[in-house]
Amino acid sequence: MKYSDITPTFGAELAAGTQLTELSDDNVIALKQLAAERGIVVARDQNMDVHDQAAFGHRLGPIMDAPQKIPDVPDGLILIQAGPKSRAVAGQKWHSDVSSEPIPPGISMLRMEVVPPSGGDTLFADMYGAFEQLSPALQNFLKQLNARHDPKGHYLYLSGAKRLGELPSTSHPVVRTHPLTGRNALYVNSGFVGRINELSSLESERLLALLYDHIAYSVNIQCRVKWEPNTVVFWDNRVVQHHAAFDYYPEVRRGYRVTVVGEAPYLAN
Repeated sequence: MKYSDITPTFGAELAAGTQLTELSDDNVIALKQLAAERGIVVARDQNMDVHDQAAFGHRLGPIMDAPQKIPDVPDGLILIQAGPKSRAVAGQKWHSDVSSEPIPPGISMLRMEVVPPSGGDTLFADMYGAFEQLSPALQNFLKQLNARHDPKGHYLYLSGAKRLGELPSTSHPVVRTHPLTGRNALYVNSGFVGRINELSSLESERLLALLYDHIAYSVNIQCRVKWEPNTVVFWDNRVVQHHAAFDYYPEVRRGYRVTVVGEAPYLAN
């Protein structure tokens, strides 16, 4: 597959004319490898509906269940929508999708059908870069730690649960290894992490604040994607965080997301 870099180290956009529904099995394997290496992959002008999207999601791997059932939409797809009645949208802080799951997502695939005339970009941050830009001493310290991820925010609604206590929290290493690249990435996010297990509450709060500021303000590890109708974006939640910019009120933005199951996070070295 031909692609161009979004930045020198992060993100890829497939060449014009590439149709996801026409990819061979070898191309799908290459797409997953590209997402693992570059973090995000953008595909423009896709001839795809919700059924095509669900079918392609299954080619990437097992799809996470979406308890929010939508009429005439295949199971596993989540509606992403905002409009004149929206006062906030999901994803308005840096996060990795549903990291509170014991086996959290691998790749997320978002396809937009309706986009505002301007605004509504998604910002992405490279967690390989976030980890590698820390000092060796802090890297080694973080490798010894685990964080508790809580099913907070909009995920409570999407899960069908009525109380947060009905959903389990899960601990994951603060630094995780991607199985396809062998590279280590920072794996804490402000959307789901409650605390670092091995530290006191104050120590955890201060260290997480340092890491979150590092992610938010290190623009050299970030890129942003401008949506167009029929754009599809893949991101690898193992090594990417994203932030949905809600700067287009009262315009409409609508699409569908399908999320592929990953594996239990681990640190190899």
